[in-house]
Amino acid sequence: MYKVKLEIYEGPLDLLLYLIRKNELDIYNIPIAEITRQYMEYVSLMEILDLDNAGEFLLMAATLLQMKSETMLPAGAIGEYDEPLLTREELVRQLLEYKKFKNAAVVLHHKEEAQRDIYVRSFPDPVIESFELRKFKVEATLFDLISAFNEILKAIPEEQVTELYKETVTVQQKIEEIMMMLANRKRMEFSSLFSAIYTKLEIIITFLAILELIKTRQIIARQSRLFGSIWIYKAKSKN
Repeated sequence: MYKVKLEIYEGPLDLLLYLIRKNELDIYNIPIAEITRQYMEYVSLMEILDLDNAGEFLLMAATLLQMKSETMLPAGAIGEYDEPLLTREELVRQLLEYKKFKNAAVVLHHKEEAQRDIYVRSFPDPVIESFELRKFKVEATLFDLISAFNEILKAIPEEQVTELYKETVTVQQKIEEIMMMLANRKRMEFSSLFSAIYTKLEIIITFLAILELIKTRQIIARQSRLFGSIWIYKAKSKN
């Protein structure tokens, strides 16, 4: 399997915060069972995709599974020597502290972008109408991409998915195909890149090609709103 090493690190706490925001949950009252289920779904996808830092999410997965188990046991069933990996209170404290530094980093990033390469547009972008691009760049995160990829996998009926391999498709071939599709158009919807694909292997390879293109800054993935549809843009040449 082609291995993608992402330059922008997004770790276990990033994924938890993403799920909390996406589900509009109270960070002080996290429904452990549901968050654990969703978290494990993302980790399973990351392992299938063989992402470089997928293994770093497993400790948090074990912690959440332990918390989930504790909520299902009767009071007093946990022995005094069964020390938890992390208590719910400690997890909330870590999330709040991490969120504070994460928000500060985002503010600093926007200030840096504003000084470097954000230019005023004289007309609104119909795709990103919810945001003023002269102030913000609404770029999709790794978890936004994985979430959209997961929805594509779920949307394909089992009887429609074939495992017959016409020909082995490589990540490099998919990269060239995507760049050719973007050559004469401004943008493409993320889901449209998978519209004519019917094998799970090719779906995975296409997604890995998209991640590689984002990593090498040949394309940019943006959203019209938070957790909204993802659009793929060809990155502007620096020359």
